[in-house]
Amino acid sequence: MTERGQTIMICWGLIFMYIYGFALWGLLGMMPPPPATLDANAVAAFYAEHGFKIRLGAVVTSWTSAFMVPFSVVVAIQLARLEKGVPIWSILQFAGGILMSIFLVLPPMFWGIAAFTTTRPPEVTALMHEIGMLTLVTTDQFFIFQMVAIAVISLTQKIDAHSPFPRWMGYFTIWAALMFEVGAIAFLPKSGPFSWNGIFVFWCPLIIFGTWVTVMSISMLLALRRQAAAR
Repeated sequence: MTERGQTIMICWGLIFMYIYGFALWGLLGMMPPPPATLDANAVAAFYAEHGFKIRLGAVVTSWTSAFMVPFSVVVAIQLARLEKGVPIWSILQFAGGILMSIFLVLPPMFWGIAAFTTTRPPEVTALMHEIGMLTLVTTDQFFIFQMVAIAVISLTQKIDAHSPFPRWMGYFTIWAALMFEVGAIAFLPKSGPFSWNGIFVFWCPLIIFGTWVTVMSISMLLALRRQAAAR
């Protein structure tokens, strides 16, 4: 793949990520999310009151929520150029990134379904809402494979002036991965810093994730410019 093609894919993923974030906040109303302590009637009332905006948010995120796919493709290509033989870390990163994107795609779909019919029993709407929230914040299953692969290459590669993965990127990625893993705790409490709207489960991972993808994208864009100039 050419440097131009990779640049387009990075920008594609980055723009879609910011649109997704806007929809999460401005349309879906999930930034911050409603507290997990709300009863079924309160949840149903939330969806009845904001139904159109939530359905519109589901439309927008249906177009943009798989933004990690082009991002992960370019990361895999850039990792592979640093590996010798079979690029196992590149393959692991690609698999983790692609599978993890599913957990960004599904939550807005669940919320859109919850808002689609407001006349159903409140308990059903509350169930769809809970599935969406917990799917989003407990997305730890596949992140780790993508990030470990990036960290390994960043920390073990020989010096390469054209690499987008300097050593500090490895440490940054390890720190981000550790922060993401806290999300699974959201299955336990319904209030406090470890609930699904708490600082350690929602806000820290959200901010760190957006920062990590942005920093990684900028690093790859700069590296692609150096690689193109070296041709």
